[in-house]
Amino acid sequence: MVTEKPPRQRTCLLYAALAALLVLLWQTLSVQFNYGGNWTALFYTGDARPLPPELGGKTYVFKGSDGYDGQFYRYVAHDPLFQRGAWKYIDIPEHRYRRILVPGLAWLLACGQPRFIDGAYVVIVLLFVFVGAYWLSRYALFHAQHPAWGVGFAFVPATLISMDRMTVDVSLAALCVGFAWYARKGSLGRLWGVVALAAFTREIGFLLAAAACGHALWNRRWRRALLFAAAVLPALLWYWFVSDHLQGVPPPAKAGLVPAWMFEYPLVGIVLKLFHPEHYPLGPAALLVARVIDVLALLGILLALGLALWRLRRWRWDEETTAMLLFAGLTIAVSAPAFWKDVSGYARIITPLLLLVGLRAVSGGPVWRLLPILLVDLRIGVLLGSKALSILHGIFKAAM
Repeated sequence: MVTEKPPRQRTCLLYAALAALLVLLWQTLSVQFNYGGNWTALFYTGDARPLPPELGGKTYVFKGSDGYDGQFYRYVAHDPLFQRGAWKYIDIPEHRYRRILVPGLAWLLACGQPRFIDGAYVVIVLLFVFVGAYWLSRYALFHAQHPAWGVGFAFVPATLISMDRMTVDVSLAALCVGFAWYARKGSLGRLWGVVALAAFTREIGFLLAAAACGHALWNRRWRRALLFAAAVLPALLWYWFVSDHLQGVPPPAKAGLVPAWMFEYPLVGIVLKLFHPEHYPLGPAALLVARVIDVLALLGILLALGLALWRLRRWRWDEETTAMLLFAGLTIAVSAPAFWKDVSGYARIITPLLLLVGLRAVSGGPVWRLLPILLVDLRIGVLLGSKALSILHGIFKAAM
């Protein structure tokens, strides 16, 4: 087993702080030069549905838009215990309320004070960037690699999307790194904590518990398997609490555990999308470039899937590999071609697979294992490109 060099926690903390500062810098510049200084724009609230009355006057609203998921998690953060009726303004409240970790922590950090909750939400997202980067630095040191790898956490797909649209997926990405780090370190108590928290991020967070349990069962460690199974009980109790408070609410507000975009035609959706590219209102040359970048991102995900499945040739897997294979199974189960239409949607869900495949490079393996992340990041970069140009234009104008 590879052992960690003498602890350099301060160095890891510095690189983690750098990752968080990079994200904060983007957010600050984007808010200043794209949204006139209104930080609520990061939640990407659309005007297609009404806002909770207490949030209407101070919210940056995108005209002619459905908005994005961050707007709903913001509503949850303002009313996590169903006291103000915020669920009435959420598309699928049962789904959103289940994913309570980030909104709930924001509410706690703000001590339930509405005027502080939006800022607290941004801080919690930055905190998960910091923690994910710190764990990645420690993971690299454990394998005798440079702790600067931790800064790379700022550039994984879930982080890029969460920093721009305040989605909750950065929390699961960070916990996946923590899962790999504590599994390698053999820190059972902290690994249990990571598994318990992951179940509160979103439904697919339960796969980390399944990985820990599955690995323990494979090695006939029955008590350990029972211990990790118990880690999801708090989340299940929360699910019951949410369901109980939404009794009598008609579909689509009520939701099952398994999303509709899974299991219909496993693996077919992404392949079909390769041959049915999106149409953009662009000229011929620009349209060709856009479609090539779309295809490269999807090919990156298929490459990550292939690299994960290649590990099946081994009969013995550690917890990290088991988790990677489970997230590979999730990727195969995603069957609806529409799921692969928007990179902001699919990249967040697939980030755990991309991360766990990429950790092979962080542990001293071939750097090209990062290629799936880079190809998906390229597509996200196009999505963020117009905002980046506005930032550069604003900086240039201010400097003149």
